[in-house]
Amino acid sequence: MESKGIIFILSAPSGTGKTTVCQLLKQKLPNLKLSISHTTREPREGETKGKDYHFISQKKFEKKIQNGEFLEWAKVFNNYYGTASESISTHLNKGEDVLIELDVQGAQSLRKINYKAVFIFIMPPSLKELEVRLNKRGTENANKIQYRLEESKKEIQQSILYDYILTNIDVEKTADNLEIIIAGEQFRKERYQPSSPDIKALIVGRENN
Repeated sequence: MESKGIIFILSAPSGTGKTTVCQLLKQKLPNLKLSISHTTREPREGETKGKDYHFISQKKFEKKIQNGEFLEWAKVFNNYYGTASESISTHLNKGEDVLIELDVQGAQSLRKINYKAVFIFIMPPSLKELEVRLNKRGTENANKIQYRLEESKKEIQQSILYDYILTNIDVEKTADNLEIIIAGEQFRKERYQPSSPDIKALIVGRENN
C-alpha cells in the first residue's frame, strides 16, 4: 500500500512574506503541490488568476459554500477565502504532499475537527518590521495598515497552537527551514513504507511482540 501525501498548513500575519517564502520553497521542492485558494477580493498588482488565487465573485463563492466544495472557508478583511477539498484529496491519494496557505481563522477551524495536517506559523521579526513591510507594499492606506497590525497581534497570540514556528528574517533561510521541516515529517516512522516483504515482516513482527 502506497503512503498518502502530507498536508502542510502555513499561516502568517499579512505582510510577513509568506507568499514569497512559498514561491522559493516551490523552486526547491518542485514536486510539492501548492493549493490555490478561492477568494472574492480583487487581484493585487502582479497576481495571476489561477496561479496565485482563483478570483471569483461573492455570488459564486457562496454557491460553492452551499455545495460543500470547501475544506474550509472564512471571511477575512471583508473578503471570503476558501480551500477547495477535491483537488487536495486527489493529490494526497497520489502520495503527493500539499502546502496550503491559510489564515489563522481557517487553520483554527481545521484544528477543531482534528484535521490531520502539519501546522506551521511564520512569525515577523517584530511588529515594527511588519509595519515597515506593510507600508512598502503600497497597497493600503494608513488606517487599513493599522487595522492589519491589530489583527496581526491576535494572530501571533494563536501561534502557540501550531506545530512549528519560524521567524522570517531572511526569506531564503526561512524557505530552507521549511524544507527541513517537510523532510523531517516525510521520514517520521509512522510514514515509513518498507521497500521489501522481508523488511516489512520483521517490523510487523516486532510491533506485534
